[in-house]
Amino acid sequence: MTLKKFAIKFLCGYFFLLALIGIFNRVVDPSWYYRDIEIKGFNAIKPEFRSFERDIKPALLMRDQVEAIILGSSYSEIGFNPTNVNFTDQGRLKSMNFAFAMASWEKVQCDFEFALDNAPIKRALVGFHPGSLPIANCAKDFASLGQLNTIDLLLNYSVLEYSVKTIQKQQAQAVTHTPEGMYFYNRWLKYIFLARDDLRNQLSVCAKTGKTNKFSDTLDSESELDLSGLQRMIESARAHGVELVLFAYPQHAYSLELEMQCGEHKKKWQAMKKIAALLDAESAKHVRAWHFYSYNDVTADSILRGANYWQDTKHFNFEVGNMMLADMFNETANKPVLGKPLTSNNIQTDYQELLLERAEYQLRHPEFSAALLEIINLEQVP
Repeated sequence: MTLKKFAIKFLCGYFFLLALIGIFNRVVDPSWYYRDIEIKGFNAIKPEFRSFERDIKPALLMRDQVEAIILGSSYSEIGFNPTNVNFTDQGRLKSMNFAFAMASWEKVQCDFEFALDNAPIKRALVGFHPGSLPIANCAKDFASLGQLNTIDLLLNYSVLEYSVKTIQKQQAQAVTHTPEGMYFYNRWLKYIFLARDDLRNQLSVCAKTGKTNKFSDTLDSESELDLSGLQRMIESARAHGVELVLFAYPQHAYSLELEMQCGEHKKKWQAMKKIAALLDAESAKHVRAWHFYSYNDVTADSILRGANYWQDTKHFNFEVGNMMLADMFNETANKPVLGKPLTSNNIQTDYQELLLERAEYQLRHPEFSAALLEIINLEQVP
């Protein structure tokens, strides 16, 4: 065989193999981008989607021209079903959970700006941690968001590995995401240790600060906060005619209790007071904000005995999210169940009511403190 014939056969074989890899990756679709071939027991479950979602979600948002988005960190990604009828206005809005695990406030801003520029967004639900919400430089993120390379999706060797793993995990792997972007995280696992570690970390921080049992019932001190990022988000929403609904991430009552015992809770409420003042100053009718801090049977759901509503002290399940969405978007309901609107007029009263609610709940549930200590001291899963 001549060198020329060998080279031709080699190249033909090489390109034939590439074609097979491309076809295989296209059919398995481990990135869950194409979504047109799904075979139960072969590729219907997409356990590797989490490795692709930072690239795929923006591309899907552009392709599907989404109208209602949920933004934030894993708390939002896990906690909200974007197809909820209250959020989608009874199914009239095409929706997507556009939140990402470990997303910073800066990333949330950039994702919001990207969505406004690339889809006909009419409604946005945005989670935040009460505190400084500075402005972000989104130029770097914008350069790559939503840009997909077909060659990388089909001919990349890493994608081939993900395709193989996708097939191998069909029987053993539970569903990780919904098609609309909600993340199940540890929904199918025992998560008691996660809650324990969360609470132990809180205790460690409290011990370092030396604060304890500061239950002043007034919010009179003011702290300086950078809210420039929030202000730009409000202005962008106004410019695009978007209904912007903000919410402070809720906490399990165990976490809330340690925060209050440590005296750290007032910083959060001071921040919410300043955020409410900014909303009032903007006179933005298209913007609303909510908080969900409370002691009740939902927020104090027993993690130790197998919680229905929480995966740990910060990650709430979509059942809680459904209640929150009903509070925020169901205008036919008589009154909210879990949350309260965040306004300058109500913030002081809400804070005082929380302190009263805490005392009353612990009086009705003397087992609350014992259960909290049991989780903190837990060494083995029951």
